Amino acid sequence: MKVERWAEIRRLAKIEQLSARAIAARLNCCAKTIKKALTHDWTPPPKRPRTSALASFHQKIDALIQRHPRLSAVRVREEIAKGSDGYQGSVYIVRRYLHRIRPPHTRVYQEVYYEPGEAMQIDWGSCGQIEIGTTVRTVYVFVAVLCYSRLCFLKFSLSQNAACSYRALVEAFVFFGGLPKKLIFDNFKPAVLDGHGRNARLRSDFLALCGHYCLQPIACQRRDPESKGIVEAGVRYVKHNALQGREDQLRTWADYLELATYWRDQVANVRIHETTRERPCDRFLREQPALRPVPEFPFDTDEDFPTIVSDHCRVRFDANRYSVPPEYRGKTVAVRANDRAVWVLFDGKEIARHRRCHEKRQILVLPEHQLAALELRHRSRATQNESDFDALGPVARAFHLKLLTVPVRKELHLRKILALVRLYGRHDVLAAMTIALEVQTYDAAAVENILHQERRRRQLPSLIEVKPQRRELIDEIDLPTPDPSTYDCLFGIQTLEETDREPV
Repeated sequence: MKVERWAEIRRLAKIEQLSARAIAARLNCCAKTIKKALTHDWTPPPKRPRTSALASFHQKIDALIQRHPRLSAVRVREEIAKGSDGYQGSVYIVRRYLHRIRPPHTRVYQEVYYEPGEAMQIDWGSCGQIEIGTTVRTVYVFVAVLCYSRLCFLKFSLSQNAACSYRALVEAFVFFGGLPKKLIFDNFKPAVLDGHGRNARLRSDFLALCGHYCLQPIACQRRDPESKGIVEAGVRYVKHNALQGREDQLRTWADYLELATYWRDQVANVRIHETTRERPCDRFLREQPALRPVPEFPFDTDEDFPTIVSDHCRVRFDANRYSVPPEYRGKTVAVRANDRAVWVLFDGKEIARHRRCHEKRQILVLPEHQLAALELRHRSRATQNESDFDALGPVARAFHLKLLTVPVRKELHLRKILALVRLYGRHDVLAAMTIALEVQTYDAAAVENILHQERRRRQLPSLIEVKPQRRELIDEIDLPTPDPSTYDCLFGIQTLEETDREPV
């Protein structure tokens, strides 16, 4: 009998004073059930003991966990399922039992307090990818945070190698305007060769940087981000606040560089910090006097390595090829680079300078290098016309370079253009060559047509060079020697003959 029916029978009999026959008719039950309900008190039925399919394996599981405390539930099930009478149940039951018997793995963290100017924490973070030209590059962010004031510095980069890390670190010192005593980092590849924590073996160039700025390097344990939680929170703050929801604004690499300065100065360092309940810029005013001054000469962070100039007069750097003058082919040169430029040096002398390219697999050639290579390929010395033409200026040299790339007789075109210079003047011809370069038309006829069009636009007549039909007849023309006295008569001046003539 269920408790609901037992309670209802007793209510109808005691409260409503119904007879047994009336109660049986209403509840559709027999008289024996009504009599039993009225004569006996309710006692709950005995519970059937529930036995788990895993109960017989508890002892074996306990022994496994005692030997291997971190053994996973899947591995435990594999062990107890061996044999014909092994466990055949679900892994979820095993997982629930392990959760009950396994000792809790918790860690108690101790809050660390830093004095002003005591330490700075640094770390890298990945920020997705960006298309630069035809190349997809990964964007990283370098974050440095002063532990007392929580003032942060960030810099976006396309690499997190040693040179980029050291360069960002030096820029952070300049931004803070001072140096802390300690530098805290985790398994920082530009700093740590192997090991971690107290057993970490640091790179010699990183130790040189720390020695230059008199810093105490402190490496944290591997896979222990809580030991540098200040900068970890800073990296998360950059990802969730500075970058989140700005996909439409960050189209080019220049957008990232602009965002770094704006967000650092207008958002991150002027907000109320969640831990200190103060603005980092305000706390920095108290920390700044404790920072040591930055040395006058910064640490050299440029990438510098020797290489051999290829047969195509190129040097490789960062998956790109940069041109050098052809006379250095096969020689060993030094390549130096930073975020903005790439230099090529030979015996300490700069022989080429290029703008740093952030794409991949590109060939960057300076016009003067290509012109020199083309001239060297033709195996001929520069003629007088070529020298006069190049002396007109950079536009003429660029036009000369393009002229060498088309299948025409360059001497003929150079001679015609020099004739136009004598006829129209240097300024107008250079302007015409500039337009020819823009429309990518490289010959003397194009320059002459542009000159005529410009003169018609300015309503000026086209000049015509006076030439005889047969040049060889010039030497056969016999002209009398001009007499200057003839022109004196035009001005009423009396000649010597008229003065000596006697009067009639």
